[in-house]
Formats: sequence, structure tokens, C-alpha cells
Amino acid sequence: MGGVFGGGTISTSDTRINSMRVQTSAYGLPQYLVYGKNRIAANMFWYGDFKAIAHTTTQKAGGKGGGVKTKNTTYTYSASIMLGLCANKVRKIGLVWKDKEQIIAKTESGITQEPIDQLNFEFFNGDHNAAWGYLQTYHPDQALNYPFTAYVAASNYDMGDSASLSNHNFEVVSEITFSDSIHDANPADVIEDFMQNPRYGAAPNINIDDLTEFRSYCTAANLLISPAITEQRPAYEIINEIVEAVNCAVVPSVDGLKIKSYGDAVLSNHGVTYTPDLTAVAHLTDDDFMDEDEPVRVKRSRDTDAYNHVQIEYINRNNQYNTETVEAKDQANIEMYGLRTEDSVKYDFFCEPKIARHAAQLRLQRQLYVRNQYEFRLGWNHCLLEPMDIVTLTDPSLGLNQFPVRILEIEEDEDGYLNITAEELAIGTRSAIEYDLQSANGYQGGSEEPGDVYAPVIFEPPLDLTNGENQVYVAVAGGLNWGGCNVWASYDNQTYEAIGTIYGSARYGNLVQAITATDTALQVQLNTTNNQMYSGTQVDAAADATLFKIGNEYANYVDATLLGSGLYQLSGVIRGRYADPLAHAAGEHFVRLDRAIFTYQMNRSLIGKTIYLKFTSFNGLQAKEQTLDEVAAYSYTLNGGQPSGVAGLSLQSAFVGTSFKVQWQQVSGAAKYIVQIWANGQKLREVETTNTDYSYSLEEAETDGIWRAYTIRVASVANAQTSTFAELNISNPIPTMLDNIYVAATGDSISINWGASTAPDLKDYQVWLSTTSGFNPETILASWTGTTTSHTFTGLQSTTNYYLRVCARDKWRETSWNYSNQISVTTSE
Repeated sequence: MGGVFGGGTISTSDTRINSMRVQTSAYGLPQYLVYGKNRIAANMFWYGDFKAIAHTTTQKAGGKGGGVKTKNTTYTYSASIMLGLCANKVRKIGLVWKDKEQIIAKTESGITQEPIDQLNFEFFNGDHNAAWGYLQTYHPDQALNYPFTAYVAASNYDMGDSASLSNHNFEVVSEITFSDSIHDANPADVIEDFMQNPRYGAAPNINIDDLTEFRSYCTAANLLISPAITEQRPAYEIINEIVEAVNCAVVPSVDGLKIKSYGDAVLSNHGVTYTPDLTAVAHLTDDDFMDEDEPVRVKRSRDTDAYNHVQIEYINRNNQYNTETVEAKDQANIEMYGLRTEDSVKYDFFCEPKIARHAAQLRLQRQLYVRNQYEFRLGWNHCLLEPMDIVTLTDPSLGLNQFPVRILEIEEDEDGYLNITAEELAIGTRSAIEYDLQSANGYQGGSEEPGDVYAPVIFEPPLDLTNGENQVYVAVAGGLNWGGCNVWASYDNQTYEAIGTIYGSARYGNLVQAITATDTALQVQLNTTNNQMYSGTQVDAAADATLFKIGNEYANYVDATLLGSGLYQLSGVIRGRYADPLAHAAGEHFVRLDRAIFTYQMNRSLIGKTIYLKFTSFNGLQAKEQTLDEVAAYSYTLNGGQPSGVAGLSLQSAFVGTSFKVQWQQVSGAAKYIVQIWANGQKLREVETTNTDYSYSLEEAETDGIWRAYTIRVASVANAQTSTFAELNISNPIPTMLDNIYVAATGDSISINWGASTAPDLKDYQVWLSTTSGFNPETILASWTGTTTSHTFTGLQSTTNYYLRVCARDKWRETSWNYSNQISVTTSE
């Protein structure tokens, strides 16, 4: 406790939990049986060593004379656990679900970590397991052996800040599968193990007849299953359900349990060919039937009672084993008799959409196309007949002549006769073509690895594009599962700060073929094929709506034509948006500048320094993100960006006196301006100024060489970079030749007057008077110079021919002028 001059300590603490909250353990549950590959919920059957781990942080605040310390204590929890899976042998564990998080295999530095490895589980496959080593070491009195139970165990399993164990589900791959690569199982193998396994078999002592036909049919038809038996049910229900679903039937026989297929077409798949045996075992006639009046009775279900739409509920392995519905229907029958939908049938041992769809089609055809049943009685001489046998019927009264039927049921009546029910053998109705089914994958849990970003393009745009702000642009994209990334920046490549988030891929790539500075078409290859380039209009291009960067040049395009996967032809390109067009080599970066570009405003004090950027990718649902130590750092040296060009360059006023003055608009961020004076294709002078105007004097012109036409070029300078030059062409032409010249003479005088010059910077007029015709005014002195528009020469000789020329002069010095034509006049006597 602190006093007046001392500090104190404030302590806070979360409530500590002293025991584990059990949510995933239940007493009395049957042990599961899993065949093929299916998802099951684990059941915790042992836990111990529950620990609460304290985490204390201290902060100090205060000024002179002491301070206040704040201590905060939080807790995380761990426990050692054993989670039971199933009673039969397991080959491996695939995916793992921890609550809603799906954990998949992950490869780092060439090493693949399976989901159970990532969670630090040990796996016991149920094949003569030894006792868990952790229990033998720390709890030898509890180290029970579970030799034939598949389970996982973890010591000091991290439960985070919750004392409850998350719900864990495991994708279990049974020892009984079709092959190493096809993890569904053949129904024959499933039923054989389910019935006769010596440890958990439903009827180990029952005789099962040869299942070769059943096994080959299921293989060739690709009717493979992955049942997970998680509740207690009568074994015959489970077997009948499986057999019916795969288009077969159970046949009780003196030889033991038989399973025969309804398949009536040759099938080939997985290297196996199934050929149905459609040979009749007996040909029945009136001599065999026991009823003379009506030896064969026919029953046919009504068209309106036959289902033309069936639905099967299955669990979709591609959608985290969520329940989905697949359907089969006969559209022609629906249009004729209306929709008749059968209640959904649950077959949760189908895990592949196309297999479930195949089973649904077979079920539809069996119910819709096999409609006639035949009933007849036979004597005991036919006692060897069995259900699923094919016989032929000959009954003239019904018009039947060796008509094939398949026996469904055989019952003995009170008279000792065999009452037989058979169905018509409509060849082709009990077989269907299997085809792939595109099934919506639904919610995927967001556990897909997003993958690294493609190498980004980092650059600073022209300040013209950012209204004078110093910004960094980044184009970045990723692969199939990439949903975006968080952007991190550092000045030392050690400490990183989050500066923003990118959603979706930018459109960038490389130039395919070299182009010159005058080309208006080019080909680019994007690094992502799921992004598209769209055409625009001339108006769009003029408004920068299709702006792109290639190398260090900016341009716009009009048309974008797809040539191949991510390959585009851009045409109608308007080159040189912020600088002169340049030639570009194949392979130079191409970046489409749109809203997908990440922008970040930087401080000007950082110009010249190197920054480091990292991009931690996340997947489409933002449920899984990379860590900083997983991703590469990209360095970039800041240069400030090319400054904006000068706008509004104009002549402030016409040539006045002995100078002219140009002006321009202020450029945001510009530190100074460069002014160049050009004439006749040569640069005469270059000056720097911080003003937004510049005057060029006659004295400077005399030093540089006087010209009547000039090109003024002005550029802004910012961040040690120079913008493009704006140009202004100006001229100060020699005053035009004077007109409206009038001359009058007397005996000793000549008067001359002319129209006034319109030159804005008029200096004076000059008149030459000579007695020599054709004189050159540039070789003799002017006879008069003044600012009036008339003059009288006196004291002249009478009767003499005189010649005059006149011109206007401005203040911009010149050696020759626009002289008037020679005027002749004669004085009188």
C-alpha cells in the first residue's frame, strides 16, 4: 500500500476454475463401427492432470514521487485426455474438427503435419494396442489396456482459457476400404465383417453363401459405401437397408445367407466386369400351376400411384459430411401424370454425391418402371426355387409365352403349396448410367490453407494521381483458397505493425511481348485466371477509367480481348498518361489500377528510407490466417512518387516593355519549379524558382540571343523527383508593315503620315528619306524617329525626286523591321 509520496499496487485476477467441465463424454454409449471413411464424434473416456496455468502481467503508471502498479492474472487450462473412436481397426485419421474449425494437413518446410499431429494427439488404431505410455509413467494404477478400441490421446492438452474440452470430430478411415486410394468400402466386405467378425459380429456363427456376385456387382456399379454405425439397431435392419440401397436383395437359403443383384446389364468399373445371369431356371406352364381356373394372376399398380420423384438423404464428404439430399425424377412421367414425390429415404452410408445420385436413379426406375406382379401356386416339386430366381410363365389365357419374371417371395400355404409372387423382368430397368453430380459444397468451415500471396508489385504512383499526397500502392493476389490478406509494415524487418487489409485479388501480371513507344496495342498475362479484364470506351480511357501501369509508364486502353487463360490483348491504348511514352521489354510488370489496389499514405520524412512489407493471407471465410513468421518480407525504398505536372501555364500579359511574364498554378507538394527557355530548338536558359511565375527580360534575351518566338517549359520538383514539363509557345512578332501611308510635297518640304501600329509594346516609328531609289534602310540611318504618326521634312531642294520608307518598331530589339514599300515623291518649283 502506498502513502503520499509512494506508489501502490492494484491486483486483479480472473476466477480460477479448479476442475474440468466435461461436455464430450457419455456413459453407456455403444462402441461405434466404422467402415470406409466417415466422420464420427469422439467420446472422452478418461481424463486427468487438470491444470490451471496463471499468466500475470504488470503495468506501471505514475509520475514524480512514485507510481501505481497494476497486476492482472488470467488463466489457461490443460488436461490429459483419451478420446474413443470406434471398436474396429482404423487405418488412419484424416480431417479433424475442433468445434467449428476444420483442421487439414499442413506442409511447412517440406514436412507434412497431419491434423492429429497439429493437435499433439497420439493415435491408437485398435489393433492390439499397448497401454498409453503417459498413463504407464504418471498413473500406472490407471494404465488400462484397450487393445481393440481405436482412440486418440493427448497429454497436457491445451484448452485455452476455457476449462471445457472442445467438441472433437474425426474423419476415420477404416481398415476395410475398397483400396488404398478409394476409401469407401464394398458393401459385401462391410456385411461380411459386420456379421462374422469374431469380436463384434452380429452373428459370427451364421453361414454366409458366396458373395462373389454381390461383390462384383457393387464394384462394377461403383455402389460403394462408408457406414458409421453409431447407435444400437437390429442387425437385419442395417443389412436390409444397405442391400436395398445398392439394388440387391437378401435371399434366405439352405446354403446360407445369399445376396443377389437386380442388375440386368453388363457393367465395368475398377477393373471388374459384372455380367448378369438372366437365364431362367424353370419354364412354368399350366402343367405346373396348381390353380386351374386362374393359374396366373396379374396385379399392376396404377400410374397415379407410382412415384416419379425420389429423394435420398446422404452425407456429403465434400461438404464436411453434412446431410444433403439428392433426387431423381422422370420429367416425362411428371408432365403426363403430375409430380408424385416419395418421402426422403435416409442412406447415410453414401458419402459421395455421384454414388448417391446413382442409387436414387436405380430406386426411381425400380418403382416407376417395374409395375406388374404375377402370383401363382406351384407344387413341392419346385421347392428348390428361391427368391431372385428367374423363371418363365406360359399362360395362353393371359397371352404369356415363356414370359420371364423374377421371383420376389415364396410362402407355403396350409395345403402345402408354394404361393409365389414374381415381378416382370423388364431388361434395362434395373441398371442406370452413372454420371458425375455437381453438388454444392455448402459451408466449408473456412479451414482451407489460404497459401502465400503471389509476389506483389509495390510502387509509388505519380502525385498527379493522388492529389499531391505521398502514397504507396500495392498489387497483390493469391491462389484458389485466397480470400485476401492483412498488410504489415516495418522499418527494421523486426517489429511489424498492421497497416491495412486487402480483400480480393488485384489484376496484375507481365507484358508478353516487347512494345515500342508508339505501339497502341499490347498483350498481357495476368497471374490470376479468375480475374477478368473488361473493355471500355474512348470516354472511359480519356477519364482514366481503364488506367494501367506498365513498367514506369501509365496508360489507358479501350478494348480488352481474352486470348487464353489470363491472356489479354489490350488495344486502343492511349500512351504516356503522366510522362512521355517509353519502349518496354517483355516481362515488365503490368498492373491494372482499380479499387483492388491497396493504398497507404506515408509520411514524407520516410522518403529515401527502406520499408519492409509482409502479407498474411487468409482464406475466403477469413477463418484461417497465416502468421507473420510464415510469410516472406518484401523490401521497398521510398522515393516520394513522381510529382504532379504544372497546370495553367500561360502568358500573364502580352510583351510589355523589355520583358514578358509567364504564370502557372501551384502544385500541391512541390518544393520548387524548374523553368526552361527554348528557342529555335535550343535550350537558352534554365532557372529554379519557388514562385508560380517567371519574367524573362530583354537583358537576358540579349545574353541568350534575341528571338521572336520562345517555348517556355515548366516542371515541378518534389521529393527529389521532377515532374513532366508543361510547355507554352509564345511569340512577339515584329510590328506589321504600316499601311494607309500618305505623302504630300511643296517646293522645299515633304509631309508623310500613316495609320497607327497595333503592336502592344510599340516603341516608336522611323522614316527614311533619300534621293537614291531602291536604297536599303538597314544600311543608312533613319531620317526621323518619333512616336507620332506623321512628320514633315523641310529645307529640301525644289524639283527633286525623293524616296521614302517607314516602319514601326517595338521594344524587343531587332536589326531589321517590316519596312513599307518605297514611296517616291517630287518637290515643286
